[in-house]
Amino acid sequence: MDYNIIIVSLSVCIVLSYFFSEIAKRTNIPSVLMLIVAGVGIGQFLNSFPEYQIDFFPYLKILGTVGLIMIVLEGALDLELSKEKKPLIIKAFLLGLLGIFGSILIIAPVFHFLLGMTFSASVLYATPLAVISSAIVIPSVKSLLEYDKELLIYESCISDIIGIMIFNLIVSILQSNEIGSSLGEFTLEVLLTIVVSMLIGVGLVLLFKFLNAKVKLFFFISILILIYALGKMIHLSPLVLILVFGLILKNHHLVFIGPLKNLMTRMEFVKMEKDFHIISRETAFVLRTFFFIVFGLTIDLSSLVNLEVLIISLMAFIGILLTRILLLKWFAKEAAKVVEYVAPRGLITILLFYSIPKELSSDIFQPGIILWVVIITSVYMSFGLIRSGGDAPEPQLEDDSTSVG
Repeated sequence: MDYNIIIVSLSVCIVLSYFFSEIAKRTNIPSVLMLIVAGVGIGQFLNSFPEYQIDFFPYLKILGTVGLIMIVLEGALDLELSKEKKPLIIKAFLLGLLGIFGSILIIAPVFHFLLGMTFSASVLYATPLAVISSAIVIPSVKSLLEYDKELLIYESCISDIIGIMIFNLIVSILQSNEIGSSLGEFTLEVLLTIVVSMLIGVGLVLLFKFLNAKVKLFFFISILILIYALGKMIHLSPLVLILVFGLILKNHHLVFIGPLKNLMTRMEFVKMEKDFHIISRETAFVLRTFFFIVFGLTIDLSSLVNLEVLIISLMAFIGILLTRILLLKWFAKEAAKVVEYVAPRGLITILLFYSIPKELSSDIFQPGIILWVVIITSVYMSFGLIRSGGDAPEPQLEDDSTSVG
């Protein structure tokens, strides 16, 4: 393939994504869905040219992983920690954790009884659908009230991190057939991850200050990605590191105390935070763009016209919705009604689905279920945002110039 065609295609994708975001602001049609549709259209066009056939699955996982790092960093940089916000953080944690378990408990039986999957496979395949997508939530809640916005950002980031950890735990249990040892390793992994994340987070902030190079931001982004990959290789939960690093940068006054207090001035922290905001926002925009277009390229349209797939997807969505309504009534009664609508599935769901090991995969499961749930939850969220005020942003891929998360 001519490299000029590739360059033109990549540029067109970015331009399209920008226009989709602008259209979305005016029509409240999710730009994520527009990107997926564009990817489907491009895929159908490429099918007419056998010489242009490419296996996009490896690129999908790479784009999704790096995009997730940038999105979580972007969200963490917008979260302020204080004693006053402790109840909010606890509620967000409970919503994220119990939302995953509740959704799994409802969705897994649907797969087991309607698709005829084994119970273990049903639980494994239900897990990706139980995780809220911070990739869609974070850029979608900018105009909500501060309490609702922070609750949703915390919840979605926590849901991503816990969802990945639970998914890895389930995979470990199914591969080893030993629940006790897998749970022990999981507990050790969590504790080790938290300690290592704090140490590395503080170390990276100090390194940024004392590094004299003029080009530092992409250097640090590369370090974060490198640490994430190494953490995955040694079975830690490196997404916690990304979240902790962003939180330390935003809430430096809580960490840099005592002997560390005079190592950096407030202005240095503010400048560093601003720089990372810009690069994480811009990079996340580009990566989200290509991820959802590439996802559209990988979709098999025949799986979408299957009535059974649609019915199962609707039942999974109803399970997600019921779980969310009950949890909000128990733990966040003071949250606005719109919070009930904001539980989209997206990037992390797709990533986890394609991370299922081959030896644990099931030929019975229809991939169209994943796409339908992503579509239905995104549209439902857009409906809720429109209903709540008319001007609330939808699941867009671009933040405006005044956004900081």
